[in-house]
Amino acid sequence: MKKPIQYLLVGFPYSGKTTLAKALENKLGFSHINIDQLKFDKGYKDAGDDDVPDKVWEEIFKEADKLITGYLKKGKNIANEYAWITKEWRDRARKVAREIGFETKVIYIKLPQDIIRQRWLENSKTKARFHWPEEEFKRYLQDFEEPAQDENVILYDQLTDVGEWINKNFK
Repeated sequence: MKKPIQYLLVGFPYSGKTTLAKALENKLGFSHINIDQLKFDKGYKDAGDDDVPDKVWEEIFKEADKLITGYLKKGKNIANEYAWITKEWRDRARKVAREIGFETKVIYIKLPQDIIRQRWLENSKTKARFHWPEEEFKRYLQDFEEPAQDENVILYDQLTDVGEWINKNFK
């Protein structure tokens, strides 16, 4: 049996991380860790990240770390959305997997900032999903650290249909 891998889904807000994670879950049986959902489950559904107390974030990340460990030990590949902004966050998730003997790869969902901004503006009208407060959104665009090649990166630029992309990269 092939050893499971943790895949960190990295990209700007509104880049399609959750869409890709759900496709990996549906097509390949991946387990999915969604940091936003863990935040919502703690009662912060309409709150920006800055409005969540540090103590609650500690609880959320401990829970996510337990999920990483549990899924990998059960032989499940993971689509993990919790480490998308900085290399430091990605290193934290990598460390959890590495300490129990598992590999981590990064799927970088690369989209230009103008497309990301357009999606944010559209969502401000439709509220189809959680809407990032403007100041946080701007800070995330500014603070985002593009993954380096030494992070074991697989690129997804959305030029290919997600199903075709999964077939090409995972079969």
